[in-house]
Amino acid sequence: ANRKPPMAVTMLFIAVSGSLCLLASRRLVLCSLITLQVVRSFAIIPFFSKRCLRVRVSNSFAASTMAGEPVSTIDDPYSWLEQVESEESLQFAKDANEACLNALGDPTKSDTGTYDRVLSVLESDDRIPYVSNYGWDDDGNQVLVNFWQDSKNPKGIWRRTTMDSYCTKNPEWKTMLDVDELAKKDDISWVWKGATPLPRARDPLSEGGRKVTRALLHLSRGGSDATHVKEFDMVTGDFVSEDPFILPEAKSRVSYRSRDVLTVGTDFGPDSLTDSGYPRTVREWVRGTDLEDAPVVFEGDKKDVSVGVYIDHQYR
Repeated sequence: ANRKPPMAVTMLFIAVSGSLCLLASRRLVLCSLITLQVVRSFAIIPFFSKRCLRVRVSNSFAASTMAGEPVSTIDDPYSWLEQVESEESLQFAKDANEACLNALGDPTKSDTGTYDRVLSVLESDDRIPYVSNYGWDDDGNQVLVNFWQDSKNPKGIWRRTTMDSYCTKNPEWKTMLDVDELAKKDDISWVWKGATPLPRARDPLSEGGRKVTRALLHLSRGGSDATHVKEFDMVTGDFVSEDPFILPEAKSRVSYRSRDVLTVGTDFGPDSLTDSGYPRTVREWVRGTDLEDAPVVFEGDKKDVSVGVYIDHQYR
């Protein structure tokens, strides 16, 4: 029960995963999924990232603690990989991918056909489009929202349909946000990280709790843990232009308290983050005011992993 996976397997898996996120390459991601099945035959560790280092630390945590050495004081010589779009990080990822392919082989050139079979499953239109309930539209139809990626939309589209249409063989979808187009427009390799809708019960413009009118979209550069948060208008189908809620890149935790108030945990400077690099405080940010002036409503300890608030639409 106490057996641990071989270090080479753990490190190679995390290093490959982290490196491939930098390149956002569908083929190489698929390559890692296939070749990791045989990685136990290899002991090749030509590279590793910060996450990899954390695995090494966690495996030696007991020994370090017994020796009296605080884990948090261990230097990370690969912290520069946090800059996921720097030339150095991108070159590191390319070199790591090349080392992986040289050692394990290119699945696109294999005679097994495994690559094509797996790719066809990942891009199949027969996949179930999982949806979230976003209330009702003007015609009384229940609105369902889905995020979808395929060969035509590698970064994905955020789209909506009705319950009646969803129950048909070929639902009619309306795209609200095309992440590929947004990435081209902003010249940023955006990666979708999800959406936080404004609870209908807390929105005076929801027509009695029927409509979702706003949502906070979470987008990261190149797939990093830190995200940008932008407010989206579900009525106009575009980003909010007047006094929008916008958070710069950080490992933020954010939720609507009301239409014009957010609970925010983000990087406010010194002592605002935990030792794990996540928010340590929660503030209430009122629309139209400076984020730095938002009062603290909850405060955790620096040794906590993360502090955040979530408000469900069921609670008023």
